[in-house]
Amino acid sequence: MANFDIDSERRCAYSGCGRIFSGRADKVFCSDQCRNAAGRQKRRKEKWNEPECFDYINRMLKRNHWILKQHCEGDLAEVNKWLLLDRGFNFKFMTGLADSKDGTVFKVCYDYGWTDGDEGKILIFKLPWIVNDGWYGSFK
Repeated sequence: MANFDIDSERRCAYSGCGRIFSGRADKVFCSDQCRNAAGRQKRRKEKWNEPECFDYINRMLKRNHWILKQHCEGDLAEVNKWLLLDRGFNFKFMTGLADSKDGTVFKVCYDYGWTDGDEGKILIFKLPWIVNDGWYGSFK
């Protein structure tokens, strides 16, 4: 059973405060504001422990997905490679690769894919989702 000694005085555990307060023995912070600020500080510190490249990679993948979605209004579209590059598309960032029966390699970014076409064109398509085999099964 916890000790609920009301007379004990302690310092607030939030590094930005340090006030002396009194209250229950299991109370750690002097106020809700300090408790919330300490929680935000802890989450911010945990986020910084991730490699910096994670955020950059996620931004690039989201940008690529957005650009593919803008240019593929139906299930299939063909656009010039320079148009994608002009919009900020980065061909190095993708979420997967797949190859068809005829040996064509498809690059995938979430639910859109692309492959090189003729004369500097890029063929963009929306991936078919097949519940039984997954989308990869549709190419084999």
